Amino acid sequence: MIRKFIPSSIKRNIRIAQRNRADRKSGIIKTFARPAKLPIKSIEVVSIEQPIYYNPLAANKVFNIELAIKEIQQVVIQPNEVFSFWHIVGNPTKEKGYKTGRNIIGDSLKEDIGGGLCQVSGMIYHLALVSGMEIVERHNHTLDLYKEDGRYTPLGADATVVFGYKDIRFKNTTSAPFYFNFQVSESNFVGTIFSPENMPVFELNFERKEFEGYRTIHTYRQNDRTQPALINKSKYLLT
Repeated sequence: MIRKFIPSSIKRNIRIAQRNRADRKSGIIKTFARPAKLPIKSIEVVSIEQPIYYNPLAANKVFNIELAIKEIQQVVIQPNEVFSFWHIVGNPTKEKGYKTGRNIIGDSLKEDIGGGLCQVSGMIYHLALVSGMEIVERHNHTLDLYKEDGRYTPLGADATVVFGYKDIRFKNTTSAPFYFNFQVSESNFVGTIFSPENMPVFELNFERKEFEGYRTIHTYRQNDRTQPALINKSKYLLT
């Protein structure tokens, strides 16, 4: 009962402290990928292109994306290292230059500082899936807000992030280091993985089932050397 009277900033600080404590206890914090010198010679492994649809805050979204990808593109993920979105990007505050954008908050679409970053985290999740990474943490959006012709990514390939609460994390289980490169414009967002070595590329299948008031997606992954493997289950409420 008392919890609802606690300011959200205090709740978030408590949650961040709890997460940091858990990361130190598990030892995962020692494996987080960090900024490093990019390999001079690299090849393109895989690339994904997404549209950015217009809305009154679309320009702010693009601006927020540009701020975040500047940090992410400096990171090289070595074999056995873990990429953590929030460990790299940090808290997207107004003081850091982030602007108001659209976010799903409390099962509804609202405006919030740093809005639009979920397209970056979703792009990273999608790229991690097709390159065979081990998904350590991922959260789908609670709502399915889009019509089929208005999706920027397949349903099931999204990844929402909330600083202090929800992260996108994956482990590089390959033998090759790699890094991300992004290109963003007012209508287009492209994410690419580069590596100095060859890396496997996987096919994805998003299996959808419809229910009363919600739908589910089972995400399967395979390549020509593997059988389909269930990677994630996602549930979305319908608006």
